Amino acid sequence: MIPTRGRLAALVAEGGALLEKSGSPTPELESQLLLAHVLGTERSKMLVDPPDEIPADAPGCFRGLLERRAAGEPLFYITGSKGFHNHVFNVNSSVLVPRPETEEMVEAVLERFSNERPLAVADVGTGSGCIAVTLGLERPSWRIKAVDVSEDALSVARENARRLGAANVSFARSDLLSGVRGLFDVVVSNPPYVDFALSGALQVEVRKYEPSVALFADENGLGGIRELVAQSARRLRTGGTFFCEIGFDQKDAVSKFFDPAVWSDVEFIRDLAGHDRVATADKK
Repeated sequence: MIPTRGRLAALVAEGGALLEKSGSPTPELESQLLLAHVLGTERSKMLVDPPDEIPADAPGCFRGLLERRAAGEPLFYITGSKGFHNHVFNVNSSVLVPRPETEEMVEAVLERFSNERPLAVADVGTGSGCIAVTLGLERPSWRIKAVDVSEDALSVARENARRLGAANVSFARSDLLSGVRGLFDVVVSNPPYVDFALSGALQVEVRKYEPSVALFADENGLGGIRELVAQSARRLRTGGTFFCEIGFDQKDAVSKFFDPAVWSDVEFIRDLAGHDRVATADKK
């Protein structure tokens, strides 16, 4: 063991300098998070009540993680977890890193529906399970089916549901809703919606490390949304509600997918940046 207190501050500064050179927008924060991960503690605890000693191998482990982050690997793949709506979800390269826009969509669902009415909900393209598990924990009377085309993603989601205690969430492998039976009161989804042609413009940590099957769709990124709207029209009960995350510039195109003979109350919910990021509609 190496007795030190100021050593932590020096390591954070060293990591911050390296990550700043690599282009990180929050180098000091990421350095702190990586060091806390190496020490097996929370960032806040490390800063408020730093240990008097650190393991002898900690600096080497920390620098190894810094190199991975500087090369573009997502921070939360390195630490293996990401916070989402008051819970911490395990993540790896089989699933997308949960994002604030998705959290805003979950909040919209929770604001619209209480726990008083038991609902059957489908989370399409569940990934880490952050949508399904959060809804399951917040609304224990609901029955939630979480589906994904990737078995590796489903393994991550199942473990998150087990660890967080979301017993009302079940899982199925399916391409959108094609392999799932039954009718639903709510369909919610964060589908792939990035145009393949835009892959070169994405950040390295997204383009190189996050699963392409969860990112990209044909028809300029709209193919998955178009098919999901069509399938949901058949799989929602009368009066059921559809929620879908979309690209920040896709509102006009997506709005054309909702046949007025089938759908009513088509709306788009804006994110904190003012972009239309969630499409919602009711099945007639």
